[in-house]
Order: sequence, then C-alpha cells, then structure tokens
Amino acid sequence: MEVDFGAGPRWLSPATRVLDLTPAGGLVPSEGPVDWSQLAQLPNCLTVQCSGPDRGIVDAVGARLGIRFLYWSDAAGDLDLRRTHLGTVRLDGAQLGSVRLPRMIETVLVIRPPAGLRIEAPGEGRHVDLRLFQYGPDVVIPTGLRRTRAVWLWVGGTVSATVLTPLLDLEQLRLTFDAAPGTLTDLPDLRRHARLHTLELDDAYGLDPDALPDLPQLRRLELAGARRTTATTLRRRFKHDPVDVSVSGAKSEAWLVANMDNPFRDWVEDSKPFAQAACKAYTRAWQAIGAIEPGAPDHLAAAERALRGLVSDLNTIDSKYHLIDTDNRERAWDAFQDLAARLQIPAARVSAWFDDGRRC
Repeated sequence: MEVDFGAGPRWLSPATRVLDLTPAGGLVPSEGPVDWSQLAQLPNCLTVQCSGPDRGIVDAVGARLGIRFLYWSDAAGDLDLRRTHLGTVRLDGAQLGSVRLPRMIETVLVIRPPAGLRIEAPGEGRHVDLRLFQYGPDVVIPTGLRRTRAVWLWVGGTVSATVLTPLLDLEQLRLTFDAAPGTLTDLPDLRRHARLHTLELDDAYGLDPDALPDLPQLRRLELAGARRTTATTLRRRFKHDPVDVSVSGAKSEAWLVANMDNPFRDWVEDSKPFAQAACKAYTRAWQAIGAIEPGAPDHLAAAERALRGLVSDLNTIDSKYHLIDTDNRERAWDAFQDLAARLQIPAARVSAWFDDGRRC
C-alpha cells in the first residue's frame, strides 16, 4: 500500500503496527507540512514514534482510537495529550515544559526529565506507572504525580531516598543504579512510605543492609546485582518475616574490586567469559584514553585509535559469543560516549567512529 506523509510515496503494509514518523524514518519531511490523514490507511497501527516539534502529531494521534503508544524524542514546550487515547507515553527533550496526560494513561516514561517539568495526570497520577530515567543523583518527581503508586527511577551512582518525599501513596519502588557505587542514602526516610510493599534494587552494590529501616507493609525485596554479604545479611534478617527476598547477580568482594566501575560488568548474567572479555576490552580503552593529554597535538588521532579499538574488540567478542543484543549495544554506545567525553570529542565525530566500525 502506498502512503505519502509529505516526504514522497512509500510502500507500507496495511498491517503495520509500529510507525516511525521521525524525520530519520524517511516518511515525513524534515520541515514543512505533514499529511497526517495518511494514518487512516494504517488501521492496525498501535505505536507512533516521532521527534521534534508537534507539527500536528497530537491531533493526528487523538483522531485514531487504536493508537495506544507514543514515543516522542526531542519534545519541547507544553504538550496536551488529553484528547488522545494513549496508554503509554515515552518522552525526552531538554526543552520539555509540561505534559497533560489522557484519561486512559497507564505508563509514563521520561528520559532525562528537565528541571521544573510538570506532569498533569488524572487523579494526580494514581493509576500511572511512572518511570524516570534520570541517569544522575538530581532526581525530581514532577509536580502533579503525588498519588503515583508505582515508580521506577534510573539514576547514577548515588541517590537519596528523600527524592521520594512528594509521593504520598507509594507502593512499588524500583531503583536502577547506572554507575558505581550504587548507594541509596537517607534510608530511614523510606519509613514515610507506609504503603510500600515492593522494593526492587538493581546494581545497589553500595547498599547498607543494616540501615534499611523496618517497613511494615514490605512483602517483596528484590536485588538484581548486590554484594554477597548484603544478600546474606538481608536473607537472614527476613528469614522469619513475611518478606520474599529474591537475589540475582550477587558478587564477591574480589569481583567488585576488579569490575565495580566497568560498564560491562553486568554482562556476566549472559555469560561469564563474555563479560570478562568485554570488561577487559573496556579497561584497555579506558587506560588508553586516560594516557592521552587533552592538549597534545595528536590527541584526536590517539582518541580515535583507542575508541575504534574498543569497537573492534566488541565486534570480535560478539563474533565469538553472539550476545551483544539491543540492550548490550546501547550500553556499549553509552560507554563509548563516556570515554569520548573525557577528551571532549565532538558528538558527530564520536557517532561516526562508533557506527563506521560496528558490526554487532
């Protein structure tokens, strides 16, 4: 079936369920009008991906009852989604000011939410599953969601439990630490959340098990990535309590000494030899980058050699183990960017180095 959203005719299956309407997808022009009436030819479309300014996307999605998922990158300004029928919204954008959510909303995911972001949801978010991928310690719960009961925060190496203070009805909490040491501070502050029954901690290697307060309604404690000593302490503590303690990825002190700061450390869950090879590749690149003087005449060429070397190593590792999937590829890209940032390499050049050499 032929459709033309304004960037020229394209062939799509009438059964298309996920529609990429970002300029990079080639269906819409980078600027100028978009013919949103073409959506009517895709009755099975459930998910729309878009980016940049509105350009009429809200009205177009609102006119289609079947569109339930909206993934909007580089969103900006104030978005009013109340006239849509969306169940899940994923947003990112440094210039995002506010979001007004529809009655049927179930899940809201915001990547690097800007300071001061306001989100208005029915019932102050009582039926919203909130997911904030902050990647740092400065977490702020958006105003308008104080009744949210389920929250997932993706943070850096340390975060304070006090960031949860605005949440009055918190029942389920998941914290994912993106860097070492993986520490939740101000643990006694969790007592204010009297309804908390589920606590999930990912890569919380810095958790002090003795500082975790008694939580009367706690029924499930899940640790994915923890010190073995922490796991042992918590299992012993809750042995006779109605708390189901689940632990995966418990690490020895020796392993943590060697790999705590390595972004590929958790690949051990897929395969120990695979993870060891990836960690060694990262360590080589990290050491090479660390040896480069930022002001040296050849620093750019040296950085390129080190970074391209990491990509080459990962290609070789994937050829052997075939375990670099989408999630691991994104983790590799994040690690690649972090290494490049140490020498302030321009983003466009970094992207080119990564994409040119990548085979996995």
